[in-house]
Amino acid sequence: MSEDGRWPMTITDFVAIAGLVSGVTGTTLGILNYVRDRARLKVTMQWDLESFGTTEYDNEKLWGVINVTNIGRRPMHFSHVAIKLPSGYDASYLLINGGIEGKTLTEGSPTATFPVSQDGMERYSKEWTRIVAQVTDSTGRVWESKRLGRNEKPTWAGGVIKGLDEVET
Repeated sequence: MSEDGRWPMTITDFVAIAGLVSGVTGTTLGILNYVRDRARLKVTMQWDLESFGTTEYDNEKLWGVINVTNIGRRPMHFSHVAIKLPSGYDASYLLINGGIEGKTLTEGSPTATFPVSQDGMERYSKEWTRIVAQVTDSTGRVWESKRLGRNEKPTWAGGVIKGLDEVET
């Protein structure tokens, strides 16, 4: 200790403190980059959509759609786009046309959209809240959509489409 009561800082002390600060900073930035840069997919599912302006889809019936979006920073390849059914049915999954070969999404690439026919979905109407969309990425990780809420009941499960005059404001 010096005469004025302060601890004298040597060059070794200064280098040790600088090393401590830079080490903690580097570790923190590394963790933040890892969390930010990991691969992530967002899967959503919607029902009761009308088709118009195209001959590819029947304009006289309602359709569902599964959307897959890369919300991470790494390119992601996914495949096996399917509807996952609750247990107790003959099948566990309904595979979507065009979803087996898969697709690669990079950061900022447009959402991949997979139309779903609502034909025959009535047989799953009792457990419609447990039906989700699912995709599998190239590492084998399974990504699922959220379950639909009670107020999002599709017409094939007995729901009603609200017209513009019925929408609550």
